[in-house]
Amino acid sequence: MFKNNLLIILIALLFPYACSNGRIYSSGEQGLLSKKWVDILRENPADKNENIKVTPLFKNKDGSHFIIQIKDREKPHIHETHDLTVIVKKGKGILNLGADKLSMQGGDIAFIPRGTLHYFVNTGREPAIAYVIFNPTYDGKDIKFTENTQTGIP
Repeated sequence: MFKNNLLIILIALLFPYACSNGRIYSSGEQGLLSKKWVDILRENPADKNENIKVTPLFKNKDGSHFIIQIKDREKPHIHETHDLTVIVKKGKGILNLGADKLSMQGGDIAFIPRGTLHYFVNTGREPAIAYVIFNPTYDGKDIKFTENTQTGIP
């Protein structure tokens, strides 16, 4: 019993470290990409005055993948024709998802269906970092910002 508890504690302590050194893989026309996500961040830092930094990673006709860094907050918005999957890699904050407020931190995952009002507010001292997948391929044309965070009506 003690061994099992010790193993669980050890896994819980090491899991965040393993995630922070995780790799991103993609196979495509250029061959296999294998890169640590922290190296991608280091190569694509957010500018001093940049609240949100979006780094495109891969895309095909079915979807596109990004690393997004948020220093403060997003504006409330919807995506009319895209579903999103958000995987928080580092940091913490509140994901306002429709009428719900979700406390998010590294390792958490959220699915945001198209047409759902949402925005993220960073509650940490460092930028929150997420791996985001859009389906279908994101072109930036369907984002609609709104003033009313309760109803989504401008």
